[in-house]
Amino acid sequence: MSGKGSSTFHTDDLKTVCLKLQTSTSTGLTSAVARKRLIVNGKNKMNLPEKPEFRCRKYLRNCFCGLASIIFISIVACFILDHIQQDKLSGLFRYIQENNDFLVAWAFMDLMPMYCTVLRDGRKQIIRSEDVVVGDILMIMYGERIAADVRVFVSHDLEVNNVALTGYSTSVIIIPNISHPNKWISRNVGFACSHVTKGSGRGLVIACGVDSEVGIMARLSMEPRPLTRPRKHMRQVSFYRYTLCAIMCLAFFLSLRMEGPPAPILLDFYVSFTICSSPVYLPTLIFFGLWHTKRQLLKIGCYARNMEAVSTLGLTTVICSNLIGSMTQRAWRVSELLVDGEMLNVQKDFVATNHFFDLIRASILCNHAYVTPGQRGLPKSEHNFDGTDYDKALLKFGSQFVASIEMLRVQFKRLASKSFDAITHLQVSVHSTENVDGETEYHLFIRGHLTEVMDHCSTCYMKADEPKKLIRSVRNSVVKKGSMMDQLGRHTYGFASKVLTADDYMLSLISNGFSYSKKNTYNTFMQTYSYSMCFLGLIAANNPPYPNIISAVDQCRNAGIKLVLLTRADVSFSRAVAKSVGVIGELNETAEDVAKRLRIPITRVERRMITAVTVNMHTMSKQPHHQRWDIEQLLLAHVDVVFNRIAVSQRHLIIDVCLKLGAVVTAIGSSVHDTSAIRCANVGVSESASSNVSQSCADLIVLENNFVTLVKAIAKSRLLFENMKKAVVYALSSNMAHLMIHLFFIVLKMPFRMFLLPSIFIAFFVNLIPALTLFYEPPEIDLMKVKPKVNEDFLINRRMLFVAFITVGLLEACAVGLAFIAYMLFNGFLPGFLLGLSVRWYDDSVNDLVDSYGQEWTRGARLQLEYEITSVTIITLTIMQGVNLVLTKAGRASLLSHGFLNVRLNIAIFYMIGICILFTFLSSPNVLKCLPVDYLPIFLYIFPVAILTIIVESMRRFILRKYGGSWIEEVSYYGCT
Repeated sequence: MSGKGSSTFHTDDLKTVCLKLQTSTSTGLTSAVARKRLIVNGKNKMNLPEKPEFRCRKYLRNCFCGLASIIFISIVACFILDHIQQDKLSGLFRYIQENNDFLVAWAFMDLMPMYCTVLRDGRKQIIRSEDVVVGDILMIMYGERIAADVRVFVSHDLEVNNVALTGYSTSVIIIPNISHPNKWISRNVGFACSHVTKGSGRGLVIACGVDSEVGIMARLSMEPRPLTRPRKHMRQVSFYRYTLCAIMCLAFFLSLRMEGPPAPILLDFYVSFTICSSPVYLPTLIFFGLWHTKRQLLKIGCYARNMEAVSTLGLTTVICSNLIGSMTQRAWRVSELLVDGEMLNVQKDFVATNHFFDLIRASILCNHAYVTPGQRGLPKSEHNFDGTDYDKALLKFGSQFVASIEMLRVQFKRLASKSFDAITHLQVSVHSTENVDGETEYHLFIRGHLTEVMDHCSTCYMKADEPKKLIRSVRNSVVKKGSMMDQLGRHTYGFASKVLTADDYMLSLISNGFSYSKKNTYNTFMQTYSYSMCFLGLIAANNPPYPNIISAVDQCRNAGIKLVLLTRADVSFSRAVAKSVGVIGELNETAEDVAKRLRIPITRVERRMITAVTVNMHTMSKQPHHQRWDIEQLLLAHVDVVFNRIAVSQRHLIIDVCLKLGAVVTAIGSSVHDTSAIRCANVGVSESASSNVSQSCADLIVLENNFVTLVKAIAKSRLLFENMKKAVVYALSSNMAHLMIHLFFIVLKMPFRMFLLPSIFIAFFVNLIPALTLFYEPPEIDLMKVKPKVNEDFLINRRMLFVAFITVGLLEACAVGLAFIAYMLFNGFLPGFLLGLSVRWYDDSVNDLVDSYGQEWTRGARLQLEYEITSVTIITLTIMQGVNLVLTKAGRASLLSHGFLNVRLNIAIFYMIGICILFTFLSSPNVLKCLPVDYLPIFLYIFPVAILTIIVESMRRFILRKYGGSWIEEVSYYGCT
């Protein structure tokens, strides 16, 4: 018997369950049955990776793939040429970026206890927790963790804390005879990995391993994750880099068979060209952009555990968020009170009658919250309280109308109390006090759901001083007003009181404080004394949304992001909260709103009338494929959807449906229930006050649990991608010049080549470092008003290549070629004379090469001239890239309107000027293969080309702004709009 049919084991008759599981509450399973069941069902453990990948192997795997493989081939070539310099940082960066998914497995492993005590063959045995099977009788003791999902049938003041599963430290009192179809509400169920905080007991194992609640979460959490955006981008450029490497290798071997320079010179040239043409700096560029954005997110209260998700976040098309907590403050405040049959708004002036003070007194006494110690001397308005959200709201409000909460509670001494019960929906407390005559009085206070409280009442306070009979019309009126509060998203509870007659039987019932070890005491007391109570009124509290939450929701709509809200709350409450946060707008109507407006049954409401929807997942078909189809139709038919009363598997199913529809999903969660959803989504977001498991699964952690922070993070991520495209365009622009050098050297056989180290210098110090400053550029437009382009999500696309290689790249290549020809002309070589000269130029035996004017050049003089040409090339590219850097600041906007507030970019311009000055006078023939430039006016030939570049790019931007949608925009605009 597996645990797969255990959904009703906690509500069925205990004897029937024991018979079905072949066990006994007194003797437990037999060893033979336990061994057989262990073989059939497997061990009580989650299907997690046994051990992580060896770190050294992971590092090597990252260092010898992709771009790193090209660098590795270049390293081998460098050793052949006696050059032992190269950069291997890209693999290290990729290794650092990898999110260690084994942390998730560790988080789940840490939850399970190592050993536990079971009852088998009539005696207690200590076994490993992984050997527990369904049907075992588990001994539950204080201080331990439960090894499997159990149905508790013996409880001695047993309390458990599900903080490891939910993230919220709240003790749950176990009552064996109180059950509910929902395991999380039922009081006779203990979950695997829960902490036992009080008492002891025995439980029947109803689910273990992958069938337990935490096992289901772990199984769903370890499914493969969608590919992150940076990894997609690296795959997109892999074809380019591998193709380029293959072409270079083929060209090298073909060149060996042709007449030309010697093989070592050809090898050095092709290695240099491969390094320059391949975006070897791309991993570093991406890593820096992600790191910079991670720091920016931290400033707004969002910590990025996985840097790759920083980029994916900006592509979000669907946000699956918790309704309560992410969008509301979890800071409950009293908003309305019902006293004397009238509804009072606390934000407005009202008269505080004696009946009002009776209600306030009941709300303070029938309350388990308390003032946090260490606040003596602080004003009442600044006091902090410990307890549940609703209890704290009552105390905060009530403290305004009493002299001291502590003094009131001392005056009314609590004798017995019972916490709020999700089954009976009541909270009860009994107090004693002395009246004006010095006699002891006993007061009973109850609080709970309105209908439950009124069932115990026969009188109520109206305008008169004495209570009046609670007639049906008054009851209906109160229930109607309470229902109206529920529809407004309020937590509403009624209060009632009664002065008890002191007798020995009543005193004996309350003498043990309603101890759960004597479970019949409370039931007997309620049946005997909780009748004919006086209804005091009701208090409604609301959970206000975060400031600017409506603006954030509107931003999501403008940004083309669908909101899918998930909550375990009921339909009416979640609908009201969704309206308060702006998810259901003022002009939108749900099926219930349409039925109410037209005064027709909800079954007659047509789908075309509905503009918003709240879905009760409990009423949805139980078949997964039917649920999947229904969810698909709802997501496609409505802009925003609110799913209520949702189960763990349904949360995962909804996100999976969104992914199958092609959406990029960001999921927000806080508890272990949300772990599978967080892991399934493209970007998983966890709240700061959440369970350790959910934080281990998350890519981002929102430190203030604020949905507004996530929207700001999406804007930052979109800015990252826009600036990253600018940086890539800038860095690729010099490739056309290298291609032109290749054509000069191979096709035209001119003595024009780039050495390896100068090529690396240009790639990193001229292309990479200035490109990093573009990540600090402010946005040109409001990026949250742009729809995400999922189908055009390419880091390098045809428009970027057009700008990098055609409009800017060609001009840079012309500048380099012009500088080369002009400098060679200055040294006596006419352009026509350079054609085919490389064969004799690189021949070491030729020491009398004659130029166009009859001068003879030895091999050493020619090599010195090559070094000077290297300096000229570096300076020319640096000047042109400096101009390009300023132009790349804006994709469409005018540079004057965009501004020059990027201080780092301004510093980069001076940095590039310094490089030009340095190479004008630098002599480094052995390392950088460069010598000082003899003819400085050579650079006057470059400035007209630089001015032409400014004119061409400015005209292109002007056309983009003036004639949107033109063919110029189609072929050259790589921005977001």
